[in-house]
Amino acid sequence: MAEYIRFVLTGATLALGLATAANAQPGHARPMAAQPPALAIGVPAQQVQRYVLAAPDGGPEYRVSVWAPPEGQPPAAGYPVVYMLDGNAVFESLTRTTPALPQGASLQAVVVGIGYDDAERFNVTARSYDYTPPSPGADAPRGSPRDPDAHGWAKPGGGADRFLAVLQQRIQPLVERRYRIDADNRTLYGHSYGGLFALHVALSRPQAFQHYVAASPSIWWNGRFILQSLARPAPVPEPGVDVTVMAGEEAQGHEDRPDSPESVVRALGNIPNVQARLRVFPGLGHGEMLPASLAATLRDYVR
Repeated sequence: MAEYIRFVLTGATLALGLATAANAQPGHARPMAAQPPALAIGVPAQQVQRYVLAAPDGGPEYRVSVWAPPEGQPPAAGYPVVYMLDGNAVFESLTRTTPALPQGASLQAVVVGIGYDDAERFNVTARSYDYTPPSPGADAPRGSPRDPDAHGWAKPGGGADRFLAVLQQRIQPLVERRYRIDADNRTLYGHSYGGLFALHVALSRPQAFQHYVAASPSIWWNGRFILQSLARPAPVPEPGVDVTVMAGEEAQGHEDRPDSPESVVRALGNIPNVQARLRVFPGLGHGEMLPASLAATLRDYVR
């Protein structure tokens, strides 16, 4: 079957489109939290290119937003690439933030935001399915952020392996045919359910990326199912991977719980060929962690 890709908007037209979509988000009347000033990083909307891919099974179309460094020669090996879930929200933050970078420094990575082609900051139903791991009871998952045994709160899930196939077989080729990419320097970033997806991939298909960032991951989902994967991870081939867990207020005072960020990082660090670290943003709530963590992730590529 022929691949269906639409190149949608570039330049000033994209800037207008992003602004219009952000102002028409049902259920998201409040503005998105700002990035921490010391980490602030942004990209001009007129430099963002956007593509739309049809879902393989007739589901919501994927919006793929891409920013690449506009000047200078790419490194000989190509640019690092950062694949960021909840791409609509990620690029809303990036295009509305004035960067605070050192004099002469710039972002030296290709940034790929993967979202859904609608006016929502978050497509709650689609991401609930795409970002959560296949597991018993995933069609009616247990749990909520405050109670991992709650029933009826979470939407149906279990589509993470399907979504990973879309990411690897369709989105990555789309991007890496068009931009100079270092295939040995790929990062997967996700927040909340996206952070859960990043952990799932790191534990089940670790060779898919070299670097993983899981920001405020939804460990509670479906009775903390991800802890079972953490106890039985797939082997990690040489040269290994690194996994960064970022956490806000949830990292304070719960170090002994198996679902705490501290415990998850300790368990990750016990896996051969995994370098794990925890980065804490004291006092930040769950929503505030999205702009803070995406900015912190991209800061690693400022040169």
